Amino acid sequence: MSLSDATTRLDLRRRQERQHRWLRIGGIAVAALALAAVAYLVWFSPVFAAREITVTGNKLLSKTDVVAAAQVVPGTPMARLDVDAIADRVAGLPAVARVTVSRDWPDRLTLAITERTAHLSIPAGAGYLIADESGVVFQAVPDQPSGLVRVVADPSNQGVLADVGAVFSALSDQQRAQVNRLEAPSRDGIVLRMRDGAKVIWGSADESSLKSQVLARLLPLGGDIFDVSAPAFPARR
Repeated sequence: MSLSDATTRLDLRRRQERQHRWLRIGGIAVAALALAAVAYLVWFSPVFAAREITVTGNKLLSKTDVVAAAQVVPGTPMARLDVDAIADRVAGLPAVARVTVSRDWPDRLTLAITERTAHLSIPAGAGYLIADESGVVFQAVPDQPSGLVRVVADPSNQGVLADVGAVFSALSDQQRAQVNRLEAPSRDGIVLRMRDGAKVIWGSADESSLKSQVLARLLPLGGDIFDVSAPAFPARR
């Protein structure tokens, strides 16, 4: 092989390597431009913007109330919506027990609501406050609802209502069905009035789970007054 041929082949190889290098650079540039275009479409353009909000599971709340609480600006790109923050805002509505926020591409946001279930009614002024099993008040109504356990307590005392909720939550379904009224003149003086006329002295909300278990053993023994305020030393008569 002559020196001229070797030089020619070396030049050819170098040109091919430069061509391959430029092709790689071009491919990378095209890929980068494609990614930039996708990022723009998803994060900034109106193509994937929120145009519709669907609300499910709401009965007490109107869609207008839920959407207002969500504070979603129409036209905001879906990818830029903070679904956790939206869920926190909607969960701040008293009637909302749980909420799930999901993106339904390309342009719909779905808010799945689970509302609180009414268990307790508290007389307040000319009407009644409605609370769930935990004592969380979420509605006000003018008339006494049927099927709810009536709570005799200061409706403005949040601590007492929370304690009443803790007591009620600790009861079994069978025990709840037997309760006619809950009286809470103070946080340490909670009393259950049963449908058969029996009285259960509960005391404070402390150790409510244990008190519920003790009460389950006492009730079948019969009696008019059951005292589980000190669950280690229960009494009945």
